[in-house]
Amino acid sequence: MRSVVQAVALLALLVPAGLRAQAGDESPTCRATLEDQDLTTAIHFSNGYIVEAPWRITGNQNASLQNGRAGVVMSAVLDRIIETDPASGQRLTTPFDQPIETTFEGESDEDLVSRAAHVWCLTVLRVQEEGNGAARPAAPPLRS
Repeated sequence: MRSVVQAVALLALLVPAGLRAQAGDESPTCRATLEDQDLTTAIHFSNGYIVEAPWRITGNQNASLQNGRAGVVMSAVLDRIIETDPASGQRLTTPFDQPIETTFEGESDEDLVSRAAHVWCLTVLRVQEEGNGAARPAAPPLRS
């Protein structure tokens, strides 16, 4: 099973130059929604650029988490990203050659969704950082 961290290499090929040129003035916001068998995570930049990940849920169960507490574990597959152009509002879908499979967990569905949003944001920010080809200061704190 591939993890979201492995998605960084794949996403590096997909993220446009506009994302790599983001000014660090304002922190991006992380959002996620869970509806039926779909989990959508998104990072919203201050200039209106959005990168969404429409995950398809393949499994969801109550489980004991690594910290020993009761929680929820969800398996999900991502086969594309959706970018929104800030100037035109146009949405561009980019399919992946190979789907990415991962597992999200949390103490509740709400906690799981929040954690999934942050994982997605950190993944996109890491792609942005690696896409610049130079060491950069740490990304600003994320807002949910």
